[in-house]
Amino acid sequence: MKLYLVKQQGEPLWVAALAHETMYAYVANTGKFHDNNALRNDYYMERDFSYEEIGPAEARRLIDDGLGRLDEAEEAEDLAVWQADPKPLDPADVLSIAAGYNR
Repeated sequence: MKLYLVKQQGEPLWVAALAHETMYAYVANTGKFHDNNALRNDYYMERDFSYEEIGPAEARRLIDDGLGRLDEAEEAEDLAVWQADPKPLDPADVLSIAAGYNR
């Protein structure tokens, strides 16, 4: 599993984790990583965003700083989907797996 800082025009947007061609994004509103197919498509095809590989410590710092918090009014539909996600990933698990991968 690899971790990325996802940016748009230099502005940090997401902490993302790529595992077996599935891209997960950390959503601060839920406190979990969620499958984000749009981000996956961007990573592999569109490249509207930039992706900077980061380590688990940097990912933890960004998560603790609240990166990935969405406006609850503007992003209500997406948040409802992620809040109902039956298989979110816990940040501790993601960071632990990424740490083992980087060894």
